[in-house]
Amino acid sequence: MIELIIQTQPDDESCGPTCLHAVYQYYGLEFDLNEIIQTIDRSISGGTLSPMLGKHALQQGFNANIYIYNLNIFDPSWFHNGSVDNKFLMDKLDAQMTYKNDPYITQASLAFIEYLKLGGKVSVHPLNINLLKKYFTQKTPIITGLSATNLYWSAREFFTPEGKSIYDDVRGTPCGHFVVLCGYDAQKRHVVIADPHAENPLFHNNYYKVNINRLINSIMLGVITYDGNLLVIEPKIQGI
Repeated sequence: MIELIIQTQPDDESCGPTCLHAVYQYYGLEFDLNEIIQTIDRSISGGTLSPMLGKHALQQGFNANIYIYNLNIFDPSWFHNGSVDNKFLMDKLDAQMTYKNDPYITQASLAFIEYLKLGGKVSVHPLNINLLKKYFTQKTPIITGLSATNLYWSAREFFTPEGKSIYDDVRGTPCGHFVVLCGYDAQKRHVVIADPHAENPLFHNNYYKVNINRLINSIMLGVITYDGNLLVIEPKIQGI
């Protein structure tokens, strides 16, 4: 298990920055959580997106790679052997926005373009335990955007005008979330999770384990909320 310390997110919209803060601390970069929250770009929904987190990490001198699974934004034919040229991908995303007048696709595309301009990588790979174990073996934590609704198997969520999230099975919609993956229990086939939402309805704790199948389903269902990806942040040199 990767020894990673995560704080509790201060509000319902800061799970992403809180996960990023935990990864920064793990690599020895001291950063004030509130400063990260204030400087990270926000999505239309009020939260953030993986390329926005990746952009921040790139600006701090890290390498970043996002494994994508959202086919509303990315076409499989753009990738060859799991990778793609950044300029080619930026041109494709820009061209796609001409024909898809969806504010969420536009915002996600622009966020990825900014991320790619800074040298961030975008990759495709089947989402399976072998991919996760590749990074766990290297002691590299993974930030993932997923469906909290499926992960917690809870009621959908409704956001008040003040930005407060409440569970509401009728008015609510599926909710996205960020957590950090920290290791794998091969005997039980469970993945270790560091969750900034300490009062989550699953375990009411910042740390817990979930079945690998449940986790993979939750990540894939994250595409509904323009999550559904893995963000791998690594230092360019030791001791960053």
